[in-house]
Amino acid sequence: MALPECDAPAGWTEPSVEWRLGTDCAAYYQWLVEHAERLVTWPPAPFEDTATDCFRVGNDYCVWQPGIGGVRFSQDRPEFIAFPSSSVDPESFKYLITRSWLPAVYQVWGRQVLHASAVAATQSADVVAFAGPTQAGKSTLAYGLAQRAGWQLVCDDTLSFSSDNSTINLHPLPNESRLRPLSAAHYGRTESVPEPVVWPERPLHLRAVFFLAGDSNHRLPVAITRLKAADAYSLLLGQAFALTFKLPKHNQQLMREYLALAASVPVYRLAYRKSFDVMDEIFDVVEESLRTA
Repeated sequence: MALPECDAPAGWTEPSVEWRLGTDCAAYYQWLVEHAERLVTWPPAPFEDTATDCFRVGNDYCVWQPGIGGVRFSQDRPEFIAFPSSSVDPESFKYLITRSWLPAVYQVWGRQVLHASAVAATQSADVVAFAGPTQAGKSTLAYGLAQRAGWQLVCDDTLSFSSDNSTINLHPLPNESRLRPLSAAHYGRTESVPEPVVWPERPLHLRAVFFLAGDSNHRLPVAITRLKAADAYSLLLGQAFALTFKLPKHNQQLMREYLALAASVPVYRLAYRKSFDVMDEIFDVVEESLRTA
């Protein structure tokens, strides 16, 4: 069983994984409860039924779902050991790791992940990201814009970045496009069939972030407002994936990286009417804002 592969630019190392099959996961979890430091418990994600516990064991960390399995890793290098329960479907466990756990684990490895979906212009490699909370419309808008000529979907729900002297670098994550039932039906997709997302070979440049505020009763189809850096920082930080905020060293780096993001990249509030009828108007406004920025 292998994680999805993605080609990465030089200097970016994808995490390696060692699978430990046949582990008594119930006994392992009980040992963690009795001997490890519980850092935080995450509530179940929309596609999960069980809460997730995060532990510290010396210099290592564990992320674990009772009855499902877990992973163990250190901050020293991007690799982890996976312990799937024998009763869990391997593909479901792999999806749980890549979709829910790895985006938060990356913080410990010095890689930030924003809760955002993004598209890239095929000619310029400029990237537009749609950020916001769950059900804000990130996947729907990104997938829709990617259907226009000249655009390509590059991530769904997780955009990884780092900063280097105020330059924002983007990094690939294993990724699949998944739409909610209404959006899948609108775009003629089968809801239960994910589509792989291919990361372009050349470097990408984050051109703008649109923070979504969708409302079915919004008076206008779409309206955008350029945000001040301080306001943008607060909103973006609220959508940062993080293992836990009980790790001062890693959280200080996270805050520095998000400050650099807010200071270096234009961030807009995109208020829009939640209706498929106005999608083209939204995309027109997004494209026009990039031309006039």
